[in-house]
Amino acid sequence: MTFLIVVASGVALLALVHLVVGWFVANGLHREMLAVRPRCKDLAVRVREVSSDRIVLEAPGPRQDTGHPGTLGLVWEGGHGRVGDLLDVDGTRFIRRFEPMRGMPPICVGELESCPPVELDPHVFWDPGDVCLPFQTVTYRSPLGDMEAWLVPGGSPDTWAIHCHGWAAERRELVRMLPTFNRHGLTSLVIDYRNDPDRPADPSARHQFGMTEWEDLEAAVQWVLDRGAEQVVLTGCSTGGALVMSFLERSRLAEAVTGIVLDAPNLVLSEVIRHGTGDMRATPLMIDFGMWIAHLRWGVDWEATNFVERASQILRIPVLVFHGTSDQTVPISVSRRLGALVPELVELVESPAAGHVLSWNANPERYERYLENFLDRI
Repeated sequence: MTFLIVVASGVALLALVHLVVGWFVANGLHREMLAVRPRCKDLAVRVREVSSDRIVLEAPGPRQDTGHPGTLGLVWEGGHGRVGDLLDVDGTRFIRRFEPMRGMPPICVGELESCPPVELDPHVFWDPGDVCLPFQTVTYRSPLGDMEAWLVPGGSPDTWAIHCHGWAAERRELVRMLPTFNRHGLTSLVIDYRNDPDRPADPSARHQFGMTEWEDLEAAVQWVLDRGAEQVVLTGCSTGGALVMSFLERSRLAEAVTGIVLDAPNLVLSEVIRHGTGDMRATPLMIDFGMWIAHLRWGVDWEATNFVERASQILRIPVLVFHGTSDQTVPISVSRRLGALVPELVELVESPAAGHVLSWNANPERYERYLENFLDRI
């Protein structure tokens, strides 16, 4: 009997520990992912040397972006520029090509912590004008109110593309794609949606990862149809991919869509959570408890946000997917499963060494070649 009591007490204690840790995990999920709050800038990088064509970057700890292949933006107070190919590595310092766009970044001559910070910017461009495309800011009406968008005219009046940025990102995340769409004659609408800064908030005051945001995308599709569009191509970066899939699953306007382009799509929210908590001092069971508590407290529907499981029912049109093999946010296994489940529709382009939504940055020419071929086909 004593043995059974000891075992039962141990099991109860273990369950209690998992519940307590799960509660803290759930709080962390709400704070870091669900709650709507301003994006925190990552200002850990410093500039050791800079000239008109070369820059030396250093950070206090290991990072993926300082040595990331290809092109990145660089932002500092009062200016910005473009960081190019990696030329050399000297200990913790990364020597890269550099193109100043506005001013020159501050140089760090002392301890890193005391120097003016700069931010490596994966979006590179500020607006379509940076890639020599004329554009205007327009307003479309969603169920929650007015939303802004960039309208980039194309040569064809009846074929449009609507572009959806990712979680806590901005419209300019999509500028990298726009020249290729423009060359193919498509008019582009790059949209804001609920919970974006200065836009109407979701009634839940939380990010819903496609569960409600798709209604704003539907309103944008209706807006372009009212202006003569007959065919629509949808693009989505990261969680923008969840908006696209949710729209295709739920909207009466889904039949207007003739093709989809996704970049590092966040199509299985639970996988992103598990991927992002892999370095926590918590067991997988504790993470599961945390997700269960998040479901009970805030109604997070983990099954509904798993669009890969329902992909064969949702998808009826061609899909081009870009995904970096070094993505530390959305595991590439999500896109591989999508391609395996619907191989007749999904073309997966894996980008070696690319991070999250950084396939274009790693190799712009390769990215645009695949995108051009896809647009030719559809």
